[in-house]
Amino acid sequence: GRDAEFNVKVGGHMASSASVVSIMTSLWFGHLNGDDKVAVKPHASPIFHAIKYLTGELDKSYLKRLRTLGGLQSYPSRTKDPDVADFSTGSVGLGAVAPLFASMVRRYIDSHFPPRPAARFIALVGDAELDEGNIWEAIADPSLQGLGNVMWIVDANRQSLDRVVPGMKIKKLAGFFADAGWHVIEAKYGHKLQAAFAQPGGESLRSYIDDMSNERYQSLFALQGSVLREKFLEGAPTEVVAFINDVTDEDLAPLVQNLGGHDIEMLLDAYRECDLVTDKPSVVFAYTVKGWGLPIAGDPLNHAALLSEPQISDLRKRNGLTLETEWDQFDRDSEEDRVCR
Repeated sequence: GRDAEFNVKVGGHMASSASVVSIMTSLWFGHLNGDDKVAVKPHASPIFHAIKYLTGELDKSYLKRLRTLGGLQSYPSRTKDPDVADFSTGSVGLGAVAPLFASMVRRYIDSHFPPRPAARFIALVGDAELDEGNIWEAIADPSLQGLGNVMWIVDANRQSLDRVVPGMKIKKLAGFFADAGWHVIEAKYGHKLQAAFAQPGGESLRSYIDDMSNERYQSLFALQGSVLREKFLEGAPTEVVAFINDVTDEDLAPLVQNLGGHDIEMLLDAYRECDLVTDKPSVVFAYTVKGWGLPIAGDPLNHAALLSEPQISDLRKRNGLTLETEWDQFDRDSEEDRVCR
């Protein structure tokens, strides 16, 4: 272990984990089957272990032992973690492509041996992870074409280690996948924003948000109420101002910040669409907020940020938890527990 006086930060990226909470919740509790295999991006390790705890696959004693000797790794590991990971993903880029090659092996097995239960091969990938060259080598490999049981989910939080990435990057990446023969889905705006776009004046709102730089849009994620209204409407056309005037301060943040990567139903719809495409691999670009639900949301320097004790206390309170209950599983025989088990 490590001495408490030096135990300032032993690992775990709060912001990068928070961005994939909705993706992993919808995937594990609404989509996966027992034979599916998933590669989880390294920084999502805390969420992965939390899910394993809720499903009864990880003992509670490990939850406070992230990156301690004999504890949990800061990335999913098949050899070092006590809970079972399908793929080790510590080397950025390598874990992402592992399901592709696993699917190719499965295709060979299916063609040479008796039938086995169907399986899907899924990779949860950070958008900055797509900077790795080995990913594009794999995607362009002719032997990996036609793998209809492969789905990648890109955590498009538009932030890397120390910056907000340019807005055009996601569009370019989606084009690269399409050119390589992949089925591409974009989960950009959630149901609330899509419903707003369908109203009179809504198209102006869509165009306004579409044209907004990533840097500016990201800066709105930690704001609420009248402060958010003022910042959001700076330089807005009259049609957008008129539309937003009909939205209350209370409803404004849930509307403006309603991205597809945090819309459970939209994500499940995207996964089901991928299942219907059986002649090519699929990729879902799920737009998310780095630091979603936290006071550090959208901050370009939130990559290694830690919440203060008052911020943690507020988070605990907002989720109906106390110091005594914050590590508890759901009550046995509750609806939540039945979903987890």
